[in-house]
Amino acid sequence: MLGKRGAVLTVLAAAYGLSSMGDQMAIVSLTLRLHDEGHSGVAVSALVIAGVLPLVVVGPLAAPLVDRVESGRLVVAVTALQALVSAGLVFVTDLALTLVLLVLLGAGLALASPALLLLVPQITGDDGTARGYARLDAFRSTGNVAGPALAGALIAVSDVRVALLANTATFAVMAVVLSFLGVRREPVQGAGGSWPAQVREGVRVLGGDRLLRTAILALASAIVFTAVLSVARVFFIRDDLDVSGTGYGLLVSAHTVGMLASATLIAPRVPLEWQPRVLVGAGVLMGASLAVGAAVPVFALAVVSFFLTGVANSLQGLAIRNLIHARVPEQVRGRAFATSGATLNGANLAGTALGGPATALLGGAGALELAGAGTLLATLAGSPVLLRGRAGADVPRGSQAPERAADPAQE
Repeated sequence: MLGKRGAVLTVLAAAYGLSSMGDQMAIVSLTLRLHDEGHSGVAVSALVIAGVLPLVVVGPLAAPLVDRVESGRLVVAVTALQALVSAGLVFVTDLALTLVLLVLLGAGLALASPALLLLVPQITGDDGTARGYARLDAFRSTGNVAGPALAGALIAVSDVRVALLANTATFAVMAVVLSFLGVRREPVQGAGGSWPAQVREGVRVLGGDRLLRTAILALASAIVFTAVLSVARVFFIRDDLDVSGTGYGLLVSAHTVGMLASATLIAPRVPLEWQPRVLVGAGVLMGASLAVGAAVPVFALAVVSFFLTGVANSLQGLAIRNLIHARVPEQVRGRAFATSGATLNGANLAGTALGGPATALLGGAGALELAGAGTLLATLAGSPVLLRGRAGADVPRGSQAPERAADPAQE
């Protein structure tokens, strides 16, 4: 992680963070455009779904491409196409066409994200992969913090189109940076076979590993409850805490700052073998923070609560990435990342849909208490397997890459 490799990783992570900032700018800009044009909340919901749904549906179906094509070249090609699609958003005002373009951007993200993850070990080596993933997450969190603020500033002094142009530029920068860095990850021998068989292999490799299967299902179940936060927090903050728009912004930012602090200060220092226990601990922290913060509606406690949910959120995502890297053979790892991402994003969509009825029935605080309790139960249900497991131990036979299986020390 020192010297040239660290510099390459930092440049890559900075480009990724810039792209994440652009994504946030686009969502804020398009949401404001729809609002100003008089569209309903249904249109805004459709906007969010159009961006996320391809990760759930397209991701696993297109994922074999991630393992068949050299990863650096794939990211460059996809981000260049995303720049063209994003440029279309600048000029398109029709809602249906806007949604189509967002679906195309989401489909590109479904390919670029797992391919980018595959590049990290090529820079850091296997021993530094956890730090590498954490570096990416730290810059992504920074981009997520800066994006909405920058979009608001650009729209205030100009208009929505300028913010959307800025998003287009971030895709172009990402493509150029990857081209100049020259980081490559060639397809591993054994990634061939029919397309449907390769799609199934992504599911099989995760489902056949008890530790991975439990980790992903436990986290997905927890996310169904945790995602209620995205809907309920505005009602909790404005109605139960009775704070101003400034207070609302501070609390939402506290969550993202928690993610950034975790990715920068905590996650890089967690040993690989601790990742299953980290997943349990982060789930308990998430559930307890939501439940306690909602049960005692005091602004100062809410700030701490939202900060801790951000810390937990980052640890959960990074733990899953590290477990997949440790336990999935390289030739199918891209499909494993895409399949797990689809599962977790699907859970997020389901939880967001649950958030509306839960908030209507229970109010903001009650919905957050439900979210906390459900997150705790889902985490504890998977804890017997996770607490006994270690990231690199007891890998199912056939799950290791061929060259490792031939090593007598691994028998």
